[in-house]
Amino acid sequence: MGLSTENSIPVPIRVQRVGVLGNGRAASAELVDAQWADGTTTRCVEKVFAPGMLTRVIYRIAFAAPFAYRSNRHAIHASFYRRRVVAGLLEREGSGVRVAKPLYVRFDRPRQAWVLAAEWIEGRGPIVKRDDSDEMSPLVGTMRQLEDRLVGWGMHGSGWQVSPRALVSTANLLISDRPGLRLFDGSNGQDESEGDLPGRQRADLTIIDLESGIPAVLVLRYLVLAWKQGSVFPFDDLDSKLLLRCVQGVEGEWRQDVDRLVVHTTAWKDTEIAPFRKPWRWASADRRALYREEMIGRWSLERTIDDTTEHRLVNDKWCWLGFWIIGLLPIFGRLFQKVVGSERVRRQAGRLVLDSRFRRSAMRCHRHRETRCWQEQGRVSRHRRQSLLRFHLNSVLAICLSPKWHRLVADARLRALRRQRAWAILTSRHHQARTARRLFHRSVRRWESRRWLDVSTGRRLRNDFDEPGVGVYARGMAKHLAIKTLSPVVSMLKLTGMAASLSGGSWWYAAAPFLILPGLRTLVTLQSAWASRHDATPHMQALVIGVIPTLGSLAFVIQMFNSHPAVSEFLLREAAGRVGRHLPIYGGPDSRTEHAFVNGVDWAIKVVRRFSPRRENLAASTEVETSHQKAA
Repeated sequence: MGLSTENSIPVPIRVQRVGVLGNGRAASAELVDAQWADGTTTRCVEKVFAPGMLTRVIYRIAFAAPFAYRSNRHAIHASFYRRRVVAGLLEREGSGVRVAKPLYVRFDRPRQAWVLAAEWIEGRGPIVKRDDSDEMSPLVGTMRQLEDRLVGWGMHGSGWQVSPRALVSTANLLISDRPGLRLFDGSNGQDESEGDLPGRQRADLTIIDLESGIPAVLVLRYLVLAWKQGSVFPFDDLDSKLLLRCVQGVEGEWRQDVDRLVVHTTAWKDTEIAPFRKPWRWASADRRALYREEMIGRWSLERTIDDTTEHRLVNDKWCWLGFWIIGLLPIFGRLFQKVVGSERVRRQAGRLVLDSRFRRSAMRCHRHRETRCWQEQGRVSRHRRQSLLRFHLNSVLAICLSPKWHRLVADARLRALRRQRAWAILTSRHHQARTARRLFHRSVRRWESRRWLDVSTGRRLRNDFDEPGVGVYARGMAKHLAIKTLSPVVSMLKLTGMAASLSGGSWWYAAAPFLILPGLRTLVTLQSAWASRHDATPHMQALVIGVIPTLGSLAFVIQMFNSHPAVSEFLLREAAGRVGRHLPIYGGPDSRTEHAFVNGVDWAIKVVRRFSPRRENLAASTEVETSHQKAA
């Protein structure tokens, strides 16, 4: 375990991972137990900055540097003190919004990435809008106030992290419910409806994320602020003059945190090449010195160089320049740097060339280490040994594909299992019903865990879905989902057909692939209608909706709208929420995008209810749900 380079920041002696809480664009959140030198243990959340390829490429294009929070020690220490400073500023203003307290930073050598640890906050995201409650609107209002305050203090990057115009920023705050503490005794004319009464829940807001993943180019306000400071791309920028003016006259430890934040942020920005940031400082001597110092420290921390080479690079500028140029070589630049900079690596390289026994042993260790890493990521199976050819194939796939697609391409057993399940869903009524029931219950549990449904409503939905009348539609939904697994293949056929059509082929080459999935859904719907012909189960709406691209997967859900409105409405909301969670860039869990999609479906359902001939029956389920909510 690497240690922090800032003496004022305590570092645990041991860290044990408990589980993974989630993955974002730039980091993964892991729940850990940190053991300190005095023997105490603290459960906290570590933010491991190991971004994906797209995030790294965007950052390198904008600043000509590796992702800062992963590689730059000044950047990670700036994030530590930024949280402290923002927490102090909000406390001084009495805003009532907390910031997850930073605990330590460390360098994770196995993953070659910096880690920021903060206190573990037990909370939740905003509950989706209902007829009698709306948590998103007050949250957005509070975030607008926070944004204006932070920007007014010069904390531009922190303002971006809580800006409602960044649609995913609502996930950066957690809501913690606790009973109100204000008592009512009726002796001072106090109205019972005012304040927090015993038993009534009070919501506290905590900011859990103040570190950006991509430049803040999606909101014009931050582009203008960055341009005023001489930078084209904004990324967690700080107006140090404005911040220091706001804290003028303040003394003590918090003021020291402000000074450290300014120092580390300035050093971070100056130790990146960043051709689009302050061009008038490109050739300044102090910036060159800071950049050289940072690069040497980074190479030493990553064990690219040993102590002897480090001493030589510190004292000889030309030697440092030559070593830096070696790193610019494509593909093998880092490897050549390690060979030149470390005596241990040079000895190992010599033994690899001359000693065949050592070479075989080293290759086995390398294969074992890489395979174990792939297994932890879910890229390969834990129960199958790899040949040398398969190992090299997986090395290429690990660079090109995500873990999910890598596993699907590389694991023949998984592909066979998927084919068997898809065939069983298409042919077996038992598998169809079981698959639909499992997916439905999983969705209900997810909504219950997020408090979007109360327990009684969830139980009623499960009972409604298990009714015999839903069985025909449930099996149809399962078959449509099995057909949807062909989407990647059909997408490739669409691209190929369009290319063939544009190169002079028939227009049918481009049109035919778009008819594959609707045609298969129509066949499945016709088969379902024929199998249930004696029950006179309606299928007309499913036949019409099934031919529509993308929306056709919800054909049976829409068909149930009249006969089983509660189940149908829940599935429509869940489908809308899934789209909002997986929408690129603007989507995510607890984002405004997810809530907007769910609210849009709610509005559409109300419109249909108004004009439906059976609107009284459709409204009944909503009245029952509302009564359960009021009782809860």
